[in-house]
Amino acid sequence: MRLSNRLRMVADMVPVCDTVADIGCDHAYLSVWLLRECKARYAYACDVRPGPLEKASETIRFFHMEERAETILCDGLEGLVPGDADVIVMAGMGGELMTRILTDGAGVAARSKCLLLQAQSDRESVRRKVEELGFVITDERCVVEDGKFYLCMSAVPASDVSAEAREPYEPWEYRYGRWLVKRKDMTYLSWLTEECEKKIAMLNGLLAADTALANERLASAAAECEEIASVMKRMY
Repeated sequence: MRLSNRLRMVADMVPVCDTVADIGCDHAYLSVWLLRECKARYAYACDVRPGPLEKASETIRFFHMEERAETILCDGLEGLVPGDADVIVMAGMGGELMTRILTDGAGVAARSKCLLLQAQSDRESVRRKVEELGFVITDERCVVEDGKFYLCMSAVPASDVSAEAREPYEPWEYRYGRWLVKRKDMTYLSWLTEECEKKIAMLNGLLAADTALANERLASAAAECEEIASVMKRMY
């Protein structure tokens, strides 16, 4: 079985565990891969949509994993109880939805030993929610697939890490993360470069528009561009 680049990145970050919950599992490829590679003894493949969940059941049957995997039709974490999952994976969804799921399922999330979160947007809100739940982000990775960048963060309970690892985030770290910048990850630098170019194009557009609304937006757009540039400088 072969996983896409983005799912393989997530799979590689999953620690060996007893139970894993794949939230928004789609076809359950990740769940089955983790079981076959013995990274998890049991998997909960959860999805809010009946169609994808039926596909997940087909995948589980095809690989003869019926005794080691269970599909659950549910919204987010509502189909689980605290203690069900050692590792919770959420991949390929927007940050706003992810934050809402973590908020609604805080009791389940708080009892897990690791959160693997691949947010497609609004990562600042996700990082702040992780912190609010009493977790610390200990790793972040980034890959490119079909020209699109994907980032995944790993978080564990604050009680499981050293005081040094619990060092408070600076404001920019909530928006752009800590570990990829510290490691000077070249894939992430490429993403930052792309984002900076988008901001510069936006600034040029606002300058050309020369309207009251555009002038009002200029200061914040310039500040965003400056912040990205400062993050990039940390990586050189």
